Parts: sequence; C-alpha cells; structure tokens
Amino acid sequence: MQVGLQKTSLVNFPGKVCAVVFLPGCNLRCPYCHNGELATASVASGPQGEKENEYVPLEKVFAHLEKRKNVLGGLAISGGEPLLSPALSECIKKARSLGLGVKIDTNGTLSERLNTVLSDPELKPDIIAIDIKTSPNRYGELTIEAEAGERAATELEKSLKILKNEVLLGTLAVEYRTVLVPGLVGESDIREIASRLPHTANWQLTAFVPGTCLDPEWNSHEAYGPAERDRLITLAKSLIPTAEYR
Repeated sequence: MQVGLQKTSLVNFPGKVCAVVFLPGCNLRCPYCHNGELATASVASGPQGEKENEYVPLEKVFAHLEKRKNVLGGLAISGGEPLLSPALSECIKKARSLGLGVKIDTNGTLSERLNTVLSDPELKPDIIAIDIKTSPNRYGELTIEAEAGERAATELEKSLKILKNEVLLGTLAVEYRTVLVPGLVGESDIREIASRLPHTANWQLTAFVPGTCLDPEWNSHEAYGPAERDRLITLAKSLIPTAEYR
C-alpha cells in the first residue's frame, strides 16, 4: 500500500514531535479538500498515477518510526479517512510497540468503526481529532451522492456523542476542528456546530486556503477577510469559550 508520510511535525500532535502517516481513501468529497489525491485513492492500494512518487510503501513508514523512535513522541494517523483503512490497526500497533503516542484524525462519519477502535485497549489512541465541516444538515454537499448526506449527518451525531462520553470519563483527549470555508461555514453553521460540542471543547478554527482544492473551481474562492473572520471567531468563542483560532 502506498501512503503519504511527513517524517517530522511539530504541529500535528499537541505537545509531541511526531511523524504523520496519510492513509488513502475517503467516504466524503469535500470540494476544498487539500488531500484530494488521497481522498479519491483506492483504500487497498493507495494513490496511483503521476504523483505516485510522492508516496511510500507502508513498510518505509515503519522503518522510519524504528529509526526515529528516540526522537519522535507520537504518530498522527490522517488521510483520507483512516478509519476506512485496513492499515489503521497495523499503524497503531506499530506505534505502540515503539512507545509512541497515537493520534487519529477523522471526519466522524464512521461511528461504528470509531467505537470499535475506542473499545479495543490495543487500538485506543491518546487523541482523536474530529473535523466538523459544517452544519450536519449540510453534509449532503460533501458526500459523493447527495442522498448519502443524511446518513453522514446521522453518523457524525453518533460520533460526537461517543467522543463527548469519552471526554466526560477522562479517557481520551478530543480536538474538534472546523475550517472557516466561505459558503460552507457561516454564522448559522458556527451556532449549529457549537450546539453539539462540550462547553469546554478544544475547538480549533482555521482559515480556508485555496490553491490545491479537490474541486479546481474552489481554488478561485477567497478566504474570509479579516473583519468577517474575526466576527465568526468572536461568535465561536462566545458559544465555546475555549475555542481557538490558529
């Protein structure tokens, strides 16, 4: 399997130097996605085609972790959507065997798979980062088929409940992430998202950056200007005081 590898990151795992592995395949088609080649790749084989040389076999990821285990503190597993990947368990177990922390980035629309990972002591990560892309009732704008949006929204609601319970139990750190995408995340969407988060949620807001979007038309979209961006951030902080912009 071909996967993406960022050998060293100072920002993908709070408090730790980490490596990041990007597993192929995704059940969503967010038009602004910056990992489009991974999102549309085969879950089994990984990205193919002209950019294939930018990816490495999974075995090379493990070799890198072995080599750098005394420098790295964790492995962040991203995608694509890693909960779809047959390589997820192997990645977690390899990281654990080397004494590394584990973080999983997910879109939250695969609640049963999320619950399976969290229920298994050998697979449970230290941190889950869940992307909440817009109001749940708008997920039809992000799915391969519009009718799949209702199912994705239902799954997201289930995942958020699972994670909220884990936070209450103190058994898992959770990071909630939202990109301020014009046309997808506005005032009403901020309110809808906030209503589903714990009041002390670690909610990370980031700016939309055009240029390498899955849908090329979105590369001509502009990010929010400072005034509107700051207004949305202020709104988010008024609803979830622990929200942060980065």
